[in-house]
Amino acid sequence: MITDITERKATEDALRSSEQRYQILAKLSPVVIFRTDARGNSVYANQQWRDITGLTKEGTLGEGWIKALHPDDRDRVYSEWHQAVTDNLPFQSEFRLIRADGLVTWVLAQAAAEIGSEGLKSYIGTMTNINQSKAAEEALRQSEVRLREKANRENLLNRITTQIRNTLNLDTVLETTVQEIRSLLQIERCGFAWYYHDREEPGWEVIKEDRLPDLPDSRGYYPAAVVGLIAEKLLDLEILRMDDVYKESDRVWQELMRSLNYASVLVLPIQTLSGTIGVIICSNSTPRAWSDAEVELLCAVTDNLAIAINQAELYAATRTAARQFQEQATKLEQTLYELQQTQAQLVQTEKMSSLGQLVAGIAHEINNPVNFIYGNLIHTDNYIQDLLNLLHLYNKNYPNPTAEIRDEIEAIDVDFLVEDLPKMLSSMKIGAERIRQIILSLRNFSRLDEAEMKAVDIHEGIDSTLLILQNRLKAKTDHPGIQLIKEYGNLPQVECYAGQLNQVFMNLIANAIDALELETCDWALGTGKNSSQSPIPTIRISTKVQNNNQVVIRIADNGPGMTQAMKQQLFNPFFTTKPVGKGTGLGLSISYQIIVEKHGGELNCISAPGKGTEFAIKIPIRQI
Repeated sequence: MITDITERKATEDALRSSEQRYQILAKLSPVVIFRTDARGNSVYANQQWRDITGLTKEGTLGEGWIKALHPDDRDRVYSEWHQAVTDNLPFQSEFRLIRADGLVTWVLAQAAAEIGSEGLKSYIGTMTNINQSKAAEEALRQSEVRLREKANRENLLNRITTQIRNTLNLDTVLETTVQEIRSLLQIERCGFAWYYHDREEPGWEVIKEDRLPDLPDSRGYYPAAVVGLIAEKLLDLEILRMDDVYKESDRVWQELMRSLNYASVLVLPIQTLSGTIGVIICSNSTPRAWSDAEVELLCAVTDNLAIAINQAELYAATRTAARQFQEQATKLEQTLYELQQTQAQLVQTEKMSSLGQLVAGIAHEINNPVNFIYGNLIHTDNYIQDLLNLLHLYNKNYPNPTAEIRDEIEAIDVDFLVEDLPKMLSSMKIGAERIRQIILSLRNFSRLDEAEMKAVDIHEGIDSTLLILQNRLKAKTDHPGIQLIKEYGNLPQVECYAGQLNQVFMNLIANAIDALELETCDWALGTGKNSSQSPIPTIRISTKVQNNNQVVIRIADNGPGMTQAMKQQLFNPFFTTKPVGKGTGLGLSISYQIIVEKHGGELNCISAPGKGTEFAIKIPIRQI
């Protein structure tokens, strides 16, 4: 029997021809070409594979190809390949191949199933060298990292600058700064410390720190001897940049770092206008390479922080001066209040004779702090001007603040504050000058007991007082003249302190003139004698003897009068119904003391709103 195998031979020839073409193609191809059996075991790989991996033809067979996978990619790639073979799916993956000499090549591997008449025969695949695209991807990633770091640095500086502009509280600025730095650099700790040279043991005190939650607090005082020679570099304003502190030669520094569990440290010094030195401390418990960009960033932060510290120091100095002024003013107010209470008590307990000495002493004591306050106003003015100049300089150097800062500037109305602050200082100067005038009145008050008692003509004293006040009785452009009516009785000479009694007349008549300059009303005073209607400003002075042992002097006006509440306080020290700056409130109190305490008499007031005012003085003719 003869069988025709022509067709089979043709098929075999075609297969051999195809195999030859495949071998030629695999040999000439610039990419890796490989083939596996149906179970995924390597049966062929071209020369490109051997060049990239360094494996021999025999070393590649079976699962030998797995040895060429990079250790970091091996488990993943093997798992992906096994899954594709198991599920009869195409395979595609990016991974690294590594040669025995360490050369690493990134490849893109792709494989597809070869299906025969009996089903799955093998897998045929390629591996393309993608080193260049991976390098481009890495370069792009590094560029993105640099841009992100730059943006983060700018954001950090903007946040710190905003904090500086929004607050003059140094604690807040320092706390925000260390928090922002630690967050940006992704480090374990960031702190701030001051150097104190004037303590018994000079050293560094860490006052602010931001750290990981599970780390111990490292705030506290570290004497310079404990810090070691590194401290001298910091005092010379050198930046300390240590990627691994255990490689440093300073053993003292190493011991300190070991005790704090620091392995890498970056320290940047700051010097303020006052000469004080502070440092920003960044640290990790493991070695860390501090980049130039990070150092550059922290240098910019320290520059801004130095501005904030200087600004806060100026503000603190101004606040201190203002607080001292306020404390002195409060003490002065308290002293004046105590004086008022003391005077009232002495009036009630008939001890006015000693009040003169008390007031003189208090006036002297008050004068000292007033002079201190008045003198410090000059320094306060300088501090405020320094602060305003600094604000102007800051605005000049940072003319385009962020929207948030502009909103805050508008909210607090900075221009108004700059304009109003000098006005406030001016008002403080006026207040201090006013206090000095009050002290002068207190000193005059303390000399009331200098004159001797003697018999005098009361009418002469009244007339002398009227002569002194004559000019005030005349008509002026802003008010008419004041009519004076004298109704003198036949008085004997009266034993009295003439000078002091004249002071009473001066106070009462001057008060009447002041009242009439404000307003003129109809009057109907307590005696019933002065019931006539008079539109003309009038002062009526009458005298008489009463009960043969007293003289009564009445001084009345047809001014606006006063309420019952005002009358109850009339003789209290420092009470006045006059506008601010027109009176001290001591005139009637002194008059009451002179009449009641010095002369054993009475001083009464009769008044009602719209009915004028009358003061009635009663004193003995003879002093017993």
